[in-house]
Amino acid sequence: MIRCLCLAFLVAAVAAEKVRYDGYQVIRITPRDEADVEWIHLLEERYEGKFDFWQMTRVLERPIDIMVSPKYHDLLQTLLNARGLDYVVHIPDVQGIIDNQFSAKGILDGNNGFDYSKYHAYEEIKEWVADIAAAHSNIAESFQIATSSEGREINGLKIGKKTSGKPAVYFQGGIHAREWMSPATIMYFTNQMLETYGSDTGVTDMLDKFDWYIVPSLNVDGYVYTWTNDRMWRKTRRHESGNICTGIDPNRNYEYKWGGAGTSTNPCSDVYRGSEPHSEPELADSTSFLIKKNKTQDFHVFIDFHAYSQLWLAPWSYSKTATLPSHTKDHDAMAKACTDALKAVHGTDYDYGPSARKLYAASGCSADWGYETLRAKYSYVIELGDTGTYGFLMPESEIIPSGEENFAAIKKLGEKIVKEFAS
Repeated sequence: MIRCLCLAFLVAAVAAEKVRYDGYQVIRITPRDEADVEWIHLLEERYEGKFDFWQMTRVLERPIDIMVSPKYHDLLQTLLNARGLDYVVHIPDVQGIIDNQFSAKGILDGNNGFDYSKYHAYEEIKEWVADIAAAHSNIAESFQIATSSEGREINGLKIGKKTSGKPAVYFQGGIHAREWMSPATIMYFTNQMLETYGSDTGVTDMLDKFDWYIVPSLNVDGYVYTWTNDRMWRKTRRHESGNICTGIDPNRNYEYKWGGAGTSTNPCSDVYRGSEPHSEPELADSTSFLIKKNKTQDFHVFIDFHAYSQLWLAPWSYSKTATLPSHTKDHDAMAKACTDALKAVHGTDYDYGPSARKLYAASGCSADWGYETLRAKYSYVIELGDTGTYGFLMPESEIIPSGEENFAAIKKLGEKIVKEFAS
C-alpha cells in the first residue's frame, strides 16, 4: 500500500512538472512564390504535432515562423534544404525568452494597487475586474459572461454612462491561452478609459453614447494552464471523450462556417475545431450572452484581441475567395484610421485588411461570427505586437507601450462610431 501511494505521488509530481522549452528554436521562412506557400501548408498537415506554426500566412510578403524541438530540428532542416528554401534561426532559445519575459525590477503600481506593467495570473485578473468596477461604480459594473469547462467564472466589465437603450461595443481577449499580451493590453486601455472619463472629451463622449462590454480573458482554463504547466499552451482544457489529446481551439469553434479551411479534425492539433460548433462552454455561454443583449441594444463593434503580427483583420476569415462583405470599404477605412492613430504614439506599424486575404483562411472564427451572427458592422481580430522578435513571449517591458498605442486606437474607434451611430 505504501509503495502504491509513493508511486501515485511520483506520477502526480511528474504530471505537474512544467513543460520546458530548452533547445527549442523558432525558424523563420520567407516563401519565394505561391508554390512554396502551398508546400509549407502541406508540411503543416503532414507533420501535424511535430512543428508548432507560430505564424502562418498565405501572403508572400509575410514570413512564416515555426517553433521546432531539438528532436525534430534535423528533420525540418532536411525538408527545407531539400525544397531549397532559405531560413534563419529567428529565436535561438525559446526557454531563454520565457525565462526573461518577466521584468527583473518592479515598476510603481498602477491605480488601486494594480501593476499594469506586469503579467497577471487569472485570479488577479478576476480580482481586478471586481476592484475596478467598485472603484468606478458610477460608470462601471462587473458581469459574468460564461463559466469555463473547469468551473471558473469568466468575468468582464460593462462601462459607460448608465442609461438604457444605448448601442454597444464588445471586446474580448485571451481566447488563445499563450497570448498574454492580449489581456494585459486590454486591462491597460480599459483603465485609461475609466480614469480619463470626465476629463477627456473624446473618452467621455464615447462612454456616454455607447456601452462597452470588455472581457480581458475568455479562455481562462487555458490561461491558468500556461502559468502552471505549459507556457505555450493555446487551446481550451476540455477533454472530449475518446480523444487522446486535450483541448479545442476556441477560435475555430464558432458556429459560423464551422469546420472548413484552416481547421483540423485531429484532437492533437492546435487548430482542432472540436466535435461540433460551440462545443466549448466559453463560446456557448459568451455568444448566448451577446445574442441576448443584442435584442435590446445593437452591437456595432466586435473585437477579438490576439497576438502576434500587428494586424487589424476584418471578415472574411473563412475564405480568401468568397465575395467580400458589403462593408469592406468601411472596414478598411476604420482600420486605417485606428492604425494611423496607433502609429502616432510609438511609430508601430499595423497592417489591415480581410483576414483570409491578408493572412490565411480559418473557419469558425470570432470576427466572422461577430459580423454575420451578432451583426456588428465593425468586427475585427486584432493581432497585437510584435512581428516575431519575441512572438507570443513579449517581455513585460512592452505591455505599457502596447497599451498606450492601442488606447489611442480605441479612442479613434470611439470617435468614429459616435459620429456614425450616435450623432
